[in-house]
Amino acid sequence: MSETENILAQLKDGNHEAYEAVFKSWYSALCTYACSLLHDMDEAEEMVQKTFCTLWDKREEIEVQLSLKSYLYRAVHNHCLNRIKHSNIRAKHRSEFLHVNEEAHDSTNSRVEHSELQQELSRAVAQLPAQARKVFELSRVENLSYQEIAEQLQISRNTVENHMAKALRLLRESLKEFLPIAAFLFFIKL
Repeated sequence: MSETENILAQLKDGNHEAYEAVFKSWYSALCTYACSLLHDMDEAEEMVQKTFCTLWDKREEIEVQLSLKSYLYRAVHNHCLNRIKHSNIRAKHRSEFLHVNEEAHDSTNSRVEHSELQQELSRAVAQLPAQARKVFELSRVENLSYQEIAEQLQISRNTVENHMAKALRLLRESLKEFLPIAAFLFFIKL
């Protein structure tokens, strides 16, 4: 019976001294090997401890083909690869989670900014002179053309343009802090 077969037989019988001897013989070298794969000694020690726990828990089922050394190195190698794969998956999920939360935050900020803009716009429109306010609302809210507004208010198209120019100038002044946001929404005739 070879030394490996003898140790395995003792392990299968639940011999704690044999297990401890294997642990003391290989723990340090296996940690060094695991650290070369994981680049983190704490994780390396965890993977080696996991390997030894598995060795003890499954001692009755273990089939060693070549040597106990090669079995232990292969087991540590596999545990380390699983840890790396799990870490990559966690990093991907963390990245996706952060991206989704960032989008939600951006969306919330956009809604708040839009709400503030709506309130400021309503306030600024309410402060316009009556005729300029009416022309602005017919143009931007009801989407009427200048000609349609002129006909509805029974004024000239030129007067409509003048009222609209006045309304836009006053709104620009009132909404200057919101101007970059509001410019494309409210001051450009679509």
